Amino acid sequence: MIGNLSGIVDEVHSDHIILNVNDVGYIVYLSAKTLNACSTGSKIKLLIETCANNRENITQLYGFISREEQQCLRLLVKVSGVSYKTAMSILSKLTPEQLFLAIMNEDKATLKISGLGLKLINRIITELSGKVSKLEINNSNFHPINEDALSALINLGYEKTRVYDTIKKYRPNLDTKEIIRMALKELSTL
Repeated sequence: MIGNLSGIVDEVHSDHIILNVNDVGYIVYLSAKTLNACSTGSKIKLLIETCANNRENITQLYGFISREEQQCLRLLVKVSGVSYKTAMSILSKLTPEQLFLAIMNEDKATLKISGLGLKLINRIITELSGKVSKLEINNSNFHPINEDALSALINLGYEKTRVYDTIKKYRPNLDTKEIIRMALKELSTL
C-alpha cells in the first residue's frame, strides 16, 4: 500500500495528474478541487488511497491534499453502490464540511450531483448519518451556518455551494437580514 507520494506534477488532465516521483510517473486521480491546486512543474505531496479494480484488473491511485477529504472518500466507498469514481465526483462538488452538513441535515438537494439517483442519495444519508461523527472536520473551518439566510439566498436563485461558501465567512450570531444583505453584495460581484 502507498500512504503518500511527493513529487513534481508532469501533466495535468481533466480528472488526474501524472506525478513524477524519482523519475517514475504515477497516474493519480484527484477531485476537481485538488486538481485546481496542481500545475505542471509544481511540487506536491498527496495522501494516497489505493483501489484495486478487479473487474478491469488495474490498480488506481487517488490523491488528496487534506486528510478530511481522504476520510470522506473512505466513508463514501463503504456505502453500497458508491464507487471510487462516484465518491470522487461527490468530493469534486462538495467540501468535507459541506458533505458532513448535508448528511447530518439529510439535505438531498445538496447531494443531488449528476450520476447520483435519489435511491443512492438516500442510502448515503441512511448509512453514513451514524458514522458521520468519524469525519474529523477541522474545527477551525467548521462554523455553524444561518440556515434561514442560506435558504433565502438559494430561493433567490443562487447556487447552494456558492451561497454556503459565502455565508460561512460571516459570524452566525449576526442578524439574518444583515447576513443576507452582506451575502447579496458579495454574490452579485462574483
